[in-house]
Parts: sequence; structure tokens; C-alpha cells
Amino acid sequence: MLMFTPGPVSVCKKVLKAQEKAMITHRGKEFQELYKRVVGKIIPLIGAKEAHIITGSGTCAIEANVQNALPEGGKALVLSNGAFGDKLAEHCKLYYETIFQRLNGAKGWDLQRAKPHIDEAASKGAKLFAMVHHETSPGILNKIGEICKYAKERGMITLIDGTSAFPAYSLEHVKDCVDFYSWASQKAAGCPPGIAVVSFSSDGICAVEASPKRSNYMNLKGFRKKQAEKFETPNTPAISLICALEAALDLLLQEGHGKFMKRHGRMAKFARKKIKKMGFEAFVEKGFESNTVITFYTQKNKELNSLLQAKYSVKLGGGHADWKDNSLRFCIMGDLNLKKVKKGLEALEAAKKELQI
Repeated sequence: MLMFTPGPVSVCKKVLKAQEKAMITHRGKEFQELYKRVVGKIIPLIGAKEAHIITGSGTCAIEANVQNALPEGGKALVLSNGAFGDKLAEHCKLYYETIFQRLNGAKGWDLQRAKPHIDEAASKGAKLFAMVHHETSPGILNKIGEICKYAKERGMITLIDGTSAFPAYSLEHVKDCVDFYSWASQKAAGCPPGIAVVSFSSDGICAVEASPKRSNYMNLKGFRKKQAEKFETPNTPAISLICALEAALDLLLQEGHGKFMKRHGRMAKFARKKIKKMGFEAFVEKGFESNTVITFYTQKNKELNSLLQAKYSVKLGGGHADWKDNSLRFCIMGDLNLKKVKKGLEALEAAKKELQI
């Protein structure tokens, strides 16, 4: 099955094979060396002061960052333009008074749109700014760098949900003024699901240390303490998945992160052009298009995806949230190349003709 899905994604043989290594204990030299290597490969890629691997979903990592970001009585601003921005706001509401602003119509956030909301929230005492890097539901790439820079100028800690973003898009903690970041294994990184990464700037670390303990499992002070002592995790981690992540990072570093991102850009440009030529309308606002999720309108989304799977062994991502009933997502994540993308698009065109769409 060729998978053009937003996660989990197709995983290459080398990454799958890495999970077959003999099991080791998480309290010993072998794991300490493994964990130190993997974290050591992540930190330079994102310019973080620290990075930690959490056994859990991307959602687990997001909530860990959120609950460790502010002291009691804190106030947050969340900007959303899709289902995952809405979820981020729900996390914040569990712990803080939260100001919520939503941008509809598959439009993207830039500084011009975000600035008045940041100014208003800052005037009301908000100390945490949070938003999604890549909104997966329609495939919108928000301009987090310019927005976070301004939020920092207004005295806020910045927290970005990068679950489906990294490493398909760049993130540099210092350059992009991001204090908390998180991403998941099963999306652009091309690994099986089950682990996620949280990372911090220097200000992020200070925020973690100043926050109260709100959870045992997701207490990031505990992760910091255990890593500083022995380069271990507080609880038993998914060791085989960390091995898989190391294999994926090695492939990324071998190709070069810049080349990796450009390759995804080329595949997305090709796919977007072909999808438009078929007569489908991709509806994300110009200038905020994704290189990993191309969403297009079709009233027969379920029939089309079912036919693609049954006859052509091709699976697309279904429509999601606001666009659940009238769209499909052609996603470029995981073990894909231009040849596979072309094959998927050929199948899409054939299925479209068969259903007379």
C-alpha cells in the first residue's frame, strides 16, 4: 500500500530494521549511550538548549510543554486556524486562563494578523503565546518566526506545536524565538508512532524550573534531572522506537536537512500542479501552502479514497475537521520519493475518471 497520509506514514526498511536490535535495559550504559547519541543529533538540527524524548504521542509532548510553561495563575494566548490549534487551546485551558483567537477559511497566521491579538493579550497580562507550526487539518504553514519574535518582545514565553512540521520544515529555537517546541515520530520524521520530542531554549528551561509540578509522568523537571544525572529518562522509554528514530535521523543527516526540505518542496510543487490539472481545487491560502499536506475539494471523498485503496493500493488522508466531508489530503511524509508521488497521482487521476468526478 502506497500511503499518502498525514501520519502514521510509510516507514523505510532501514528504520523498521532498527527496531529489531536486541533489547537492552533502560538503566544501563548501552541505553545511556544510545539516548545521548540521539539527543545529540536532534539538538543541532533545531538549535535547542535541551531536548528530551517522551514515550507517548505528539499530544503527550504538547501537553507536557504546556503544563510546564507557566506558574500558577498564568494566562495564555492561543492562535488557531484548524483542529490542532483548537486542541492546543484545550490543553492550555486545563492549566491557565486562556485567550483564544481562531482564523477560519484555511488562512494562515502571519505577524500582521497576529500582532493585534498579541498586543491585546499582553495588555491583559498573558505570559504564554502558543500556536501550531504546521496545521495538519488542511495543511497550513504558519509564519511562526516573525510571530514568536514579536510575542517575545511583548514579554511572552513562546510555545509551538510542531507535531507534523519537523523535519519537513526548519525550526531554530534562537532564530525563530521559540522557547518550547515538540514534534512526533510518526509524521515528517518517517518513524513508527509512539515517541515525541520536546525541546527548549534557555528561557524555556527557566520556565520549566519556575513551574509547579502538575503531573508525574510529564513533569519536565524530572526529565531534566534524569538526563543531567545519567542521560536516562524518568520512566521506561520505548527503546526500540528510539533506535528507529536514530536510524531516521542518520538518513536525514546523510541527505542533509536542507536537501531533505527542498526535496519535499519539489514533490509538493509537482503534486500541487498535477492535482490542479486534474480539476481539483486546493484551497489553502496562497503563501501559506504546505509541502507535506495538499488538501483538495471533492464531494466524493470517501468513495474516491475507498476505490484508491481497493483497486490501486493507494491511500490518501481523509478530510479532517472543518473539511471532513468534502476533501482529501495528498500527504508527502515518510518513505516517499518523486517516483512514488507520480504513481499515487496517476492512481488518483484514474480513480477520478472511473467515478466520473
